[in-house]
Amino acid sequence: METKAGALDRIRKFGGHMSGMVMPNLGAFVGWGLLAALFIPTGWIPNEKLNEMVGPILNYLLPLLIGYTAGYNIHGQRGGVIGAFTTMGVIVGSDITMFSGAMIMGPFSSWLLKKFDHAVEGKIKPGFEMLINNFSLGILGFALAILGYLIIGPVVNAIIAFLTAGINFLIAKKLIPLLAVFMCPAQVLFLNNAVNHGIISPIAFAQAQEAGKSLMFLLDSNCGPLLGTLCSIAVFGKGKAKETAPMAMFIAGIAGIGEVYFPFILANPIMIFATMGGLATSLLLLVVLGGGLVGMPSPGSLINIALMTPKDAAVANVLAIGAGFAVALLIGSFILKTIGSPEEEADLAVAGIDMGTKTAKPEAALKKHKPSSGGAIRYIIVACDSGMGSSAMGASVLKNRLQKEGYKDIKVKNSSASRIDPDADMIITLEGLIERAKLSVDNTGREFLAINNFLKEADYDRALEVIEDRNGKEKAKPILSEENIALNVKVKDKEEAIRYAGKILVENAYTTPKYIEHMMERRFSVYIGNHLAIPHGIESSDSEIYTSGLSVVQIPEGVDFGDGNIAYVVIGIAGKDGTHLNMLSNIALICAEEENIEKMRHAENKQEIMELLKNI
Repeated sequence: METKAGALDRIRKFGGHMSGMVMPNLGAFVGWGLLAALFIPTGWIPNEKLNEMVGPILNYLLPLLIGYTAGYNIHGQRGGVIGAFTTMGVIVGSDITMFSGAMIMGPFSSWLLKKFDHAVEGKIKPGFEMLINNFSLGILGFALAILGYLIIGPVVNAIIAFLTAGINFLIAKKLIPLLAVFMCPAQVLFLNNAVNHGIISPIAFAQAQEAGKSLMFLLDSNCGPLLGTLCSIAVFGKGKAKETAPMAMFIAGIAGIGEVYFPFILANPIMIFATMGGLATSLLLLVVLGGGLVGMPSPGSLINIALMTPKDAAVANVLAIGAGFAVALLIGSFILKTIGSPEEEADLAVAGIDMGTKTAKPEAALKKHKPSSGGAIRYIIVACDSGMGSSAMGASVLKNRLQKEGYKDIKVKNSSASRIDPDADMIITLEGLIERAKLSVDNTGREFLAINNFLKEADYDRALEVIEDRNGKEKAKPILSEENIALNVKVKDKEEAIRYAGKILVENAYTTPKYIEHMMERRFSVYIGNHLAIPHGIESSDSEIYTSGLSVVQIPEGVDFGDGNIAYVVIGIAGKDGTHLNMLSNIALICAEEENIEKMRHAENKQEIMELLKNI
């Protein structure tokens, strides 16, 4: 049993990696889908000129975006560049759209480059860094692009052609409904990302390129059957399942977050036959009536399906999705009337989403959190499988909860469990994704919490306990304290002085580490005269600031900020929500008198500086 669970988890993890290459580029896919739906010869408003964009975007831009994103996920900017470059080899070496090739070349090439960079780290002579970096990427990219052109592209082309021929055979023999038997269990076991991005999408885009549409786009994203299943539960179900099914229908149908449907099936597995029957019916009608979409509707909401529907498939899609809904509703109703629903207390929070109001707290959440020795919590990640649907909703719920509790300066973001930001202090995810999240980031000093329900505020009680433990009861930090002041500092240049000022802000939990880089990015000198420099962030820095604060670095020997301008005092500024303007104004008034700068330069203790800057 453990071996089976481990295999499923590996498949889910693989699906998470596949999703991580595609999900960040969904906006581009939607844009291309709109172009195709409107302007291809069978579109709603055919336009020969505008249609000229459809092919190049599909064949070149979208695979290159996938290759770049896959490489970036592994090795940052350099990984992204080599991923895109080597993807060009498989694009040119094949006569079909190379999404699969991009998903191979992007990760593979960036992984090799990362290995090379680690091997030569610290061994390059000063002055040769740029030369080695550029030539290593260029030579490796050159070799792998040729490999992609000669071998990977043709091999992937042959595999996709074989799979497409198999699907076309099933369509011709009207056997395509059999795919519902495999797709429905894959969805509720969270294997849909692996199946969708690894198998379905390449085949669907190959068909769409040839025929202008593909019904394969409606294999995973067809929400009609699952809405029918939920509707039967809303009418004939019992307890929490009956109460929460209507809201689940709204979220799945309009927001396109199919995960809300999974818990209902996991709580009453026999209901999967209702969805299977609905999907099989829908697929059969799509074959018979000639339905399909021009692109992947992700998330799979009714709105996105409508946007991706070409004119010649509109009637077929409406009838097929409607029939899938009706058949799932009938089968689900029959099952519930004859076999019945599970007990009222059945757990509907398996997928992390439960719209009910009576759900008991998970057992793990009832346990008192043990005191932690880590630092303050300033950045929280709420993670789900893909990082797009349920985690986004959970992050919104947690933000509201933190606002109510007075923790307004804690940053909350959603993400995939496979791509946790290393700057995060706390990661909140489902029990089944905890290990994957831990594997994706260094665990040192980070808090990992498992919850059952992303949408219930009560499930974040443990998170609040940890925050109170690690942040303390005090929720407002002073702009300047003695901990923010450093005396008798020696630095070799202005860059080191700015980083020193930023380091104080980071260590005292005013900003994220990235804020230091923002301080370094300012194009204009931060030296303002009177031997004073005031480094601060840029326009986009607000998200990297937890709360407003100052750091003061006393440099008695001075540091050159260029053109002979010597600064003896460096004041780092982090102003949240525009407060930096008021802080700058107050500092300017105090430091307009050079005498005050001299007092700070020669101050023998921090209290003297605190007294001078007390009105900021």
